[in-house]
Amino acid sequence: MIETFKWGTQIQNQQEVTYSRRVRSLQFGDGYEQVVEDGINTESQSWPIIYTGRNNEVEMVRDFLRRHVTKSFIWTPPFGEKGLFRVSNEPIKVVPLSETTLTVSAVFKQSFEP
Repeated sequence: MIETFKWGTQIQNQQEVTYSRRVRSLQFGDGYEQVVEDGINTESQSWPIIYTGRNNEVEMVRDFLRRHVTKSFIWTPPFGEKGLFRVSNEPIKVVPLSETTLTVSAVFKQSFEP
């Protein structure tokens, strides 16, 4: 069964949501370039997220993130459509803000298979 990421998130400060396209191109000698999409799912999204909350909540989010580096989950981006995502192989970071509050951050990458 595919899990759903159910916690509210924010986009990290100074970070960008990226939409990447995979294309192939061939440059000809006369300056002409032919460009075509590469594959079926040619556009992918990457979302740097942050979650701040009480220690026990953040620990649940952290555990979810750690389980989903290689396994997809369902998530609805702030201004996007529900889809499959996984946690990027970039480090998952946890920062204590006080004795009772933590922040966890990670990058969600669009996935096309469970």
